Amino acid sequence: MIDTKKHIAEVYAEKVLSGEVLTNELVQLAVKRYYADLENALDKGWHFDKKAAMRAINFIERLKHTKGEWAGQRFRLEPWQQFVLWNIFGWKLADGTRRFRYVYIEIARKNGKTALSAGVGLYMLFADGEARPEVYSAATVKDQAKICFADAVEIVKATDLKNYLSPFRNSIVYELKGGTFKPLSSDYGTHDGLNPSCGIIDEFHAHRDSGMFDVIKSAFGARKQPLMFIITTAGFNKAGACYAYRENVIKVLRGVNEDDSLFGIIYTLDKKEEWENPKMWIKSNPNLGVSLSVDYLADQVRDAKNRPEAVRNVMTKNVNLWVDAEKTWILDDVWMRCVSTTPKEVLKGCACWGGLDLSNVSDITAYVLIFHENDRFQLLPLFWIPEEKMLEKVRKENINYDKWVAGGHVTVTPGNVIDYDFVKADILRIVAEYDLRSSAYDRWNSSQTIIDLQNEGMAFNPFGQGYGSMSAPTKEFEKLVLTEKIEHFGNPVLRWMLSSTVTKTDPAGNIKPDKEKSVQKIDGIVGSIMALGEWMTAQADDDSNPYEGRGLLTLN
Repeated sequence: MIDTKKHIAEVYAEKVLSGEVLTNELVQLAVKRYYADLENALDKGWHFDKKAAMRAINFIERLKHTKGEWAGQRFRLEPWQQFVLWNIFGWKLADGTRRFRYVYIEIARKNGKTALSAGVGLYMLFADGEARPEVYSAATVKDQAKICFADAVEIVKATDLKNYLSPFRNSIVYELKGGTFKPLSSDYGTHDGLNPSCGIIDEFHAHRDSGMFDVIKSAFGARKQPLMFIITTAGFNKAGACYAYRENVIKVLRGVNEDDSLFGIIYTLDKKEEWENPKMWIKSNPNLGVSLSVDYLADQVRDAKNRPEAVRNVMTKNVNLWVDAEKTWILDDVWMRCVSTTPKEVLKGCACWGGLDLSNVSDITAYVLIFHENDRFQLLPLFWIPEEKMLEKVRKENINYDKWVAGGHVTVTPGNVIDYDFVKADILRIVAEYDLRSSAYDRWNSSQTIIDLQNEGMAFNPFGQGYGSMSAPTKEFEKLVLTEKIEHFGNPVLRWMLSSTVTKTDPAGNIKPDKEKSVQKIDGIVGSIMALGEWMTAQADDDSNPYEGRGLLTLN
């Protein structure tokens, strides 16, 4: 039986574990982590300060709503919100400072995200006890940065805080303590001289890169207990900073990674198929029936069923599911079912065929080997990028090339342009381990390189990039993935490229891979399809052609 004398946050935790409150696996893991921490606190040198947790909760509940049907009424924090604040402000290190310095909350829209962020920001400004506190609402552009800040301004005006805090157009000033609360964005100019005690990042999924996060984090050094508060809905960019941070949060929740300074909780569905089931919506919307009506959500889902173009927005914003880019050819979850459980080493000495997609002088080059045995295929992708351009893309585009290089998934060539001699030497070294029969190549930008490799004894055949050449292997590739007859080794670069791949169709129904935006890269997927096409051509020329009598396996 649940002890009702316990704090609402504690009762919520018990109800989550008992199943009385319907949640997803990740919320359950966050609650289990809380209980495990209570058990292990002594060994860790932590303690839980209930008074500190309640102080923060009580402060925020004294604030007032400033818009909508509740305008003028005090905040009423829902149990899930109290659980979050309970953890953030209750856990202490041996020296009395807060344990959690980084917070990641992911939840569907209309669940009180911005109001909670503004409340946390005002607490950190006014009541945290920090000398000369600096609170920043951070985003990539001014308008987004001001959303949380603007809420905080109106809350100050509507409460007794106006007797202590002075709201201005671009700042809230706490004169007595020398504190400020400001919006911060990348288009505000220089950020020299920041000394943040708290950074609030709202809708992290919309950030182009981790720039604002990094700016704030790098300036935390002078503070004894800084707080990074991230709250966001799901998005589309699985190669971006938010999704990468989310993946780390999940690993921490599952005990794969260890980070005692990070608190994470993710309200989402367990399965994508649940988005149409009203009984499951509460998993993503713990405020369902409070700040969000069931009828509103039902209308959104109904509209999406009738208008396929609305599905992506409903999934990300209303049920908090990360989805692939619009018109994505092969969905990520389908692709990841094809991860091989066999080590790469077993491929040494095996027959294979290659597909080479050479880049321009400053971009990524891809060479993919495809192996075939026992009616199954294995893909082995290889990538190269100029070192200086790699660092530039990490900085400007927030593409994880640095992590991929560190993980051995991409090789850097020296300088700021692709070193073709380096690539050629690498290819010759790598393929020596396999029984390489032949490779396909795109004629564009590859003539001298191909000549040099041919002079080294490698067999290369030109492969057109139009519908006539690409359609059959593209359809075959799709078929093999959908039937899980092709395996890969989870290369994150190839996965990222697949997420950017769409297909174009001609009037005759032929297809070929394409990308919707020029900045996207699909070279590894093109190389994979060319390698498969090369294998298909070899089989057609072989008397033992396994397709003889049944034709090519293609999708209509």
